[in-house]
Amino acid sequence: MKRPRAIADTLVIFPDDDSQKRQMRLYFFYRFVLALALLISFFTGLGPSYLGNEDPQLHSLTLVVYLILTLASLLLSLLDIGSATVEYLFAITVDSLAVAIFIYTSGGPGSGLGILLGISIAFAAQGLSGTTAMLAATIASLALFTEDRIAVATGVRPQPAYFSMVLMGLSYFALAFLSLELANRARISEKLIRQQGRDITNLTELNEQVIQQMHTGVVILDHHRKIKMLNDAAWTFLGRPVSAIGHPLEEIHPHLANALDTWQLQPTSKQRHIHTQAEGNDLLVTFQQLGKRTNGALLIFIDDASLAAAQAQQLKLASLGKLVASIAHEIRNPLGAIGHANQLLRESPDLQGTDRRMIEIIDRNTARLNEVIENILSLSRQREPEPQEIFLQPWLNRLATEMRENLRLRKEQIQVQVSPADARLHFDPQQIRQVLEILVENAVKHHEGPTGHLTITLAGGIDEMTKEGHLQVMDNGRQIPRDIVDKIFDPFFTTSNVGTGLGLYLAKELCDANNVRISYLPISTGGNSFRLRFKPEKTGHME
Repeated sequence: MKRPRAIADTLVIFPDDDSQKRQMRLYFFYRFVLALALLISFFTGLGPSYLGNEDPQLHSLTLVVYLILTLASLLLSLLDIGSATVEYLFAITVDSLAVAIFIYTSGGPGSGLGILLGISIAFAAQGLSGTTAMLAATIASLALFTEDRIAVATGVRPQPAYFSMVLMGLSYFALAFLSLELANRARISEKLIRQQGRDITNLTELNEQVIQQMHTGVVILDHHRKIKMLNDAAWTFLGRPVSAIGHPLEEIHPHLANALDTWQLQPTSKQRHIHTQAEGNDLLVTFQQLGKRTNGALLIFIDDASLAAAQAQQLKLASLGKLVASIAHEIRNPLGAIGHANQLLRESPDLQGTDRRMIEIIDRNTARLNEVIENILSLSRQREPEPQEIFLQPWLNRLATEMRENLRLRKEQIQVQVSPADARLHFDPQQIRQVLEILVENAVKHHEGPTGHLTITLAGGIDEMTKEGHLQVMDNGRQIPRDIVDKIFDPFFTTSNVGTGLGLYLAKELCDANNVRISYLPISTGGNSFRLRFKPEKTGHME
């Protein structure tokens, strides 16, 4: 499944490395617009009357040259040619000279044109180092002091404006310092945002890994009931859909959608039990509303109810099993004596027809009772599994041959299918063989109609997508009714007058001991299928 986008990507917008270039281009564009505005205002007479009043010719020439230089700087910045520091220093030098001339031709510091250099210094402080910003303030101050000395020397100004020059110079340095402080704080904030973004990303990835490793399935729905996120466990519980993100829950798992509808009608009861025949899973789902019901998300937790039920069943049956095993052992000896006495009685020449029928009834029922005792003792003596690496094709072929002989079936009545042909699984061959024998014998015992019409398939292999292994016993007999499917693995449950009800229970116990899941799946075209599923770590194929 595709990893969802990190939360930091949606919550944090990182300043990129081109921000300085954009800021520099903005500054050069401002200079070009300023030069153009000063030129238009002077030649059209729209500006103040004092602009260029002292020396119109020098003022107009300076405007034209300034406009050309600002346009050239703007074009060079767009072409990304040269160093940013050099371009800034050249620009502030040009601005200082131009503004100094404008002040000279417009009546001195009282024209207010000196403030234009403050904007250039502020731009320099934002985009460059502190040394460059202070250098820019120094260049601007020197330009103004030089202009003042020239104005006094040429007689344009009767006396030097030291006070105004000092105040203007101090304001340049103060502006440079404050701009640097703001720029440093902005850089610190940017660095902090980046660090917090990385922390959020790392926490998001950690949370995602934790969620993905959970055995509990987690599904998040938006307010349209479309799936926004699910972990691997939920993906498995939902039937391993090819694509789930962005699809409505109704399309992916109708049973779960129906359970959600029921919960929304009665939200006080949060847990629902769902049985899915398609996957053979018993699911315990819990719903939780996130935010408002109208536009909030929904959180769904999915657990395997069969595991909890199996644990409870094991605890409940453990003590009962010990008691039943001891009782069965005590019954076995007198039952053997009854059987032996009945055999001796059968040999008596004085028995009449009715008496012989009674002896046959005793024989049949003692054999049935003995089978129950053997199954109970088999459960109580169950040994630890001894898993081996089994190549399915030859192992199933040998098993099918023996079953045909023992059950007197034709060759075509028990077929073997393995995919891939070199598949192998890890399990205890004796215990899993016993499971398959129970399933095949049940198929023969419960088949309605002539035995010659029965067909059984022993299938096995490895799923290429999930890497899970499987063994499957399929027959063409009558399907198990839906109302008893949940009970077929319970002890002593049987629909036959001659069955013990321990066969499938014993098969499930053996599967649980081998960490294998057994489930019943009805075949859509008719017939039954019992499937044994092996975890990926228990599978393999020939190299």
